[in-house]
Amino acid sequence: MAGTKIRDDKSPAELRVLASRENDGKVVRRLLGIALALEGTRRQEAARLAGLDKQCLVDTINRYNAEGVDGLKDKPHTGRPHTLSKEQQAELRELVLAGPGERDIGVTEYRVRHIMDLIKEKWSVNLSNEAVRDLLHSLGLRNLVCRPVHQKADPVKQAEYKANFPSVISKVAADHPEAKAIEVWSQDETRIGQKSAVGRRWAERGSSPTAVVQGGFKSAWLYGAFCAERDIGVAVVIESVSTEAMSKHLAEISKIVLPGNHALLQVDGAGWHASANDLVVPSNITLVTLPPYSPELNPPERVWEFLKSGPLAHRLYDSVEDIIDKVCSVWQKFTAETGRIRSLCSYGWMLPACP
Repeated sequence: MAGTKIRDDKSPAELRVLASRENDGKVVRRLLGIALALEGTRRQEAARLAGLDKQCLVDTINRYNAEGVDGLKDKPHTGRPHTLSKEQQAELRELVLAGPGERDIGVTEYRVRHIMDLIKEKWSVNLSNEAVRDLLHSLGLRNLVCRPVHQKADPVKQAEYKANFPSVISKVAADHPEAKAIEVWSQDETRIGQKSAVGRRWAERGSSPTAVVQGGFKSAWLYGAFCAERDIGVAVVIESVSTEAMSKHLAEISKIVLPGNHALLQVDGAGWHASANDLVVPSNITLVTLPPYSPELNPPERVWEFLKSGPLAHRLYDSVEDIIDKVCSVWQKFTAETGRIRSLCSYGWMLPACP
């Protein structure tokens, strides 16, 4: 390959240092190609060693000679300008975020084809499916999976609960002046059995991976409680939910609370969580009930999602005893992973409760 003289204001060693600090893989290869060429390597060989083709190295050297290291970065592709004005784009964004209205008969959620029709109807502009997708992405919009919310959930009560949580901690502390500190715990239970959900799996693009599932009805219940501050969890696995099972779980939590401390335990409104139903609550635990229909406020829900889509996904069980054994094994590995519980169970509005 005929050699064009390369500017030598930076040595090969300096170019390699710049390559080691660069995040863009294309720029890294270009820097290494120039460094090899400066060291006297034949340019065809330099291109091969750097992962470039011949012409790419030629273009790289020309850009480097003209603009220096900055010339090795790709220029942003502006693309064809959108047909809609900035004001129309802003209005479209608000319409998409607001969702289908009364005029959108039979449409529960917008798809790209619906937005194409909306743009054509409102501004008499025809855009392709790809153009609409690009436009939506440029407006900061993505087609995301919805988080389920119960129809009876009360957003106002949920907001009040989060806002008042620090004062709840203060009240528990005032009711228990003997406590050195208040530990904040969250408790919940989940069913695990032969009818499990199908999880994700890495596979070739375009393929349709399969997972064997069972059609049986055997199951067990995992009772779990978590303290994000201490990065710790306590569990019992039992065949059915009951006040007696909840009492056993509370007894296990009580043993883990640090000596001299008092635990505020956040629970949902399940019947077996009520002290009126013969529930035995240890003296170092105070129960605080979540607003109705508010699983999104309870950190264990994230733990269940993590376990069921990962370590507990695609498992087969022969019996209830087999379910309990495998769940206990997964639990031990899960709680031994430093930082995992803290990561899953640390909610921002609960942080003031964790001194």
